[in-house]
Amino acid sequence: MEAISFNERTMVIDLQCCNSCGDCIIACPLSAIKGLAASREFVHTSLIYSEAYTPSEKELLIYKKRGMNAIQITDIPLNPQWDFVLSKTNRILKLLGEKPIKVVRNSNEEKLSRRDLFSKLQKEGKQLAKNMAPVSWQIEEDEWNLTRYFQDFQFYLVEIDKNKCTLCQACFSFCPQKLFSLAGSVLHIDHEKCVNCIACTDICSEEAIRIRPKIKEKSDSVESVYTNKCQDCGQLFYSFQEEKEKCHICVDRDPEWLSPY
Repeated sequence: MEAISFNERTMVIDLQCCNSCGDCIIACPLSAIKGLAASREFVHTSLIYSEAYTPSEKELLIYKKRGMNAIQITDIPLNPQWDFVLSKTNRILKLLGEKPIKVVRNSNEEKLSRRDLFSKLQKEGKQLAKNMAPVSWQIEEDEWNLTRYFQDFQFYLVEIDKNKCTLCQACFSFCPQKLFSLAGSVLHIDHEKCVNCIACTDICSEEAIRIRPKIKEKSDSVESVYTNKCQDCGQLFYSFQEEKEKCHICVDRDPEWLSPY
């Protein structure tokens, strides 16, 4: 609905355009937006098909781990957009060792007399309300993170170009998931924590970080680093190259400027 836009460095939300679809809540990689996906309806363990929106693979994967097993249709088949997303989701579920999401048909609607209908509603009213809006489907803003549902797997591979990286550690500070850590002479990258928020690639001035989709059992990368002493400022610094003589600050510093140390 284009309810969210950016004006220079400011995010603008047009409340008149927002239809409470919940797509922004689901899409946010850091699960930072509050609210509920109001347009989603469930009955028992089935998501009710609607052409009003198209779910994402991330959304269906999370619903699956929360107990959703099927998408329920009537006489109208899934449109191409839904069918594409469901097929892709089921391929991912296979890689994750999970059962696929099925499509079930509900075309035989129960026909009741008016008296029987009111009797049924009175008897099963509470259960009906629970089915239409079960608490288990009211996912909070901090629960749209795939890593909390598939803790034994990683969805992305974070690669560092050691020929470009200066180990300035800016990405260490800006990564909200804390993927990067230095311990002694070793750099650790915990790939399973990555949610593809791209904070690290945005802050990297050397364009040395690349994030690739990669679904596999979780792993971490271990890279050897060296502790060198800068010949200009005399400070210790980390580097992938043992022979490097200047820290990343002094490399770019005008020799006529005062040393920051």
